[in-house]
Amino acid sequence: HGGAVSRTSSTSFQPTYDALLRSESEEKRQIARVAEQFVLDGDTIFLEGSTTVFELARRLIHRNRLTVVTNSPTIVCELQRSAGVSVMCTGGDLQKDTVYLSGEWAQRALSEIRLDKAILGVSAIDPHYGVSTSHHAEAQITRMVSKAAKTRIALADHTKFGRQRFAFVGPVTDIDILVTDSGTDPKYVQELRDAGVQVFVADGEQAAKGTNSRIIKQKS
Repeated sequence: HGGAVSRTSSTSFQPTYDALLRSESEEKRQIARVAEQFVLDGDTIFLEGSTTVFELARRLIHRNRLTVVTNSPTIVCELQRSAGVSVMCTGGDLQKDTVYLSGEWAQRALSEIRLDKAILGVSAIDPHYGVSTSHHAEAQITRMVSKAAKTRIALADHTKFGRQRFAFVGPVTDIDILVTDSGTDPKYVQELRDAGVQVFVADGEQAAKGTNSRIIKQKS
């Protein structure tokens, strides 16, 4: 926060996990309440280790017959209290700034699984450039998980739009569903929809009502 940084500049800077957890916390909770509706009992899902996805994990504790694969030690600790959720951790090298497991061990574990849904956080997203992150190892994990999942769901608050970071993850067309908050510029929402992404904009009222009426079609 000590100087100006171009909104679209590439950078390897990444705030600490605790700072990210506090940042835009209400928007993240609203996004998590909407995203929860896409998770069905009986699903096998991947929860990526972002702070927005962690907010979703908190809401899944009382689910039944749910299998969660994750590379996040914080999500493992949160879900260990749940009797109805089976939790599998990838293992791997710990990225201490993001509390995130990556590397060869994590990749080996992910190469052998198939998922109903992958639920992924987003460090930076631009409708034209695509999705990017600060860490190359994190980008590799995200690409592997995306290939293993029938449906790919991205969670991104308004601060992540119009940005580019060091490591390219993939084009926005790799995303099936994106949930964001009402602070996101409508032009980004429309550009993503034009690219074929289902975009859900969460605000307090919508998040409380949920999205049960929507049918999520999985890719075969």
